[in-house]
Amino acid sequence: MIFLWGLYEDTPMNMVLNNLKESAADFIFFNSRRIFYADIEFEYDNAGIKCVLYSEGSVIDITKVKAAYLRPHNFRDFGAMQNKPVDDPVAIKAARLEMQLLSYFNSSDAVVINKSDPSATNGSKPYQLAVIKDIGFEIPETFISNDNEAVQNFLFQNNEVVYKSIGSVRSIVQKISGAHLEYLDDVSWCPTLFQKFLPGINYRAHVIGNNVYTARIESDKLDYRYGNTIMIAEELPTNIADKCRMLNDALGLHFSGIDLMLTPDNKWYCFEVNTSPAYSYFQLNTGLQISKALSEFMINVDKSCA
Repeated sequence: MIFLWGLYEDTPMNMVLNNLKESAADFIFFNSRRIFYADIEFEYDNAGIKCVLYSEGSVIDITKVKAAYLRPHNFRDFGAMQNKPVDDPVAIKAARLEMQLLSYFNSSDAVVINKSDPSATNGSKPYQLAVIKDIGFEIPETFISNDNEAVQNFLFQNNEVVYKSIGSVRSIVQKISGAHLEYLDDVSWCPTLFQKFLPGINYRAHVIGNNVYTARIESDKLDYRYGNTIMIAEELPTNIADKCRMLNDALGLHFSGIDLMLTPDNKWYCFEVNTSPAYSYFQLNTGLQISKALSEFMINVDKSCA
């Protein structure tokens, strides 16, 4: 059995759900909005642990799950939490169920896309950059600091510099301008990642098991998510695709979105790895069948464990 956990209105989840329906796959969908009304139960015996989820009148034996795609959303953003304090009994119940269900999947033998530990690497760009470099990719000259003077020295040594978050919180990648210099003191409150600006062509590679689906990206903005952007499906050179697979494996992932750049001197740089990529943006703009590949990956896992 395949287990999906997320929202119907989340496009990446919805695409996979529809592919599984078309394939008549054996799957269960757990709506994140129902976390307030669901219950979980564990049984322990000589055969091991049995995990049962009760949701919307259904009794789901989670122990039978062989593959799972997890994109749970923050339940504190839902209407059921409106005007309620964070320690409201409704929130405590939801938090307990979320923790128990995630804990089960993290310790189970199921193929989970992706478990919490490897997913957590998205919260540390410094760690990811170290792994990226070990794999053999080029990385931009990088400086992380909360020291104003040290940052100014790095800016002085590099004509063009971009800055971004060091964690998983989304930030808009921007070049440092004269206007930004007025706010450099703020880094004392928030360590920030600075990188030497690189000219080149952006690529996004989605790795699913051994398959790599790549989009070449052209945009009028440094952060292409916020510009007039054109994407074209394009195959990576074999050695670069192999490095993407190696990086996916090194981080313990089954599915990832890898941000790459090809510079004019024909060097391939890697910036980071998204451990729960919103791949739909790239699929809708290129026609790459990422959701189908993701669904087939889980179907094959489920069949192989039957």
